[in-house]
Amino acid sequence: MRKFIKKFFILYSPFFTQKGQSLIEAIGALAIIAIVVTAIAVAITTALSNTKYNQDETLTTKYAQQGSEIVRQIRDKDYNGFKNISGIYCLAKNQMTLGSVQSECASPNVDSFIRSIQIEQIPGCAINVAKVTVAVSFTDSKCPNNAFCHSVTNTSCLSTINPIQGP
Repeated sequence: MRKFIKKFFILYSPFFTQKGQSLIEAIGALAIIAIVVTAIAVAITTALSNTKYNQDETLTTKYAQQGSEIVRQIRDKDYNGFKNISGIYCLAKNQMTLGSVQSECASPNVDSFIRSIQIEQIPGCAINVAKVTVAVSFTDSKCPNNAFCHSVTNTSCLSTINPIQGP
């Protein structure tokens, strides 16, 4: 009787009758692990991409503000000369003068960014006021054909008349 019971449990036990199921369970577990690892990798890649984009956007804003400050300093040094400045200028990193007029700024001039300054001596803001537009652009993997598709623009209206008259 003991032999019969032993054979019965061996033949009809769930551990012995489902020999192929452990292989299916292992494959299923591997598939679940692969899905989880892939999801984690995608999340990390997206987070890193967003971090890089935010860093570039912060630098873009900083470079645009620097450009506005440089133009303001140029204006403060020579109000009369500033009245005659008009056009598009490519302002490189650590450059404190505007240089020559350009048709456009097409290549990076501040690290991997393109900074351009447009000065208009038209009464767009008011009489005796110049409209200064500083644009800084950058590219990333989201831009088609490595175009500089992200930009920050800073527009100011600067007086061309010195409010403090000298002696």
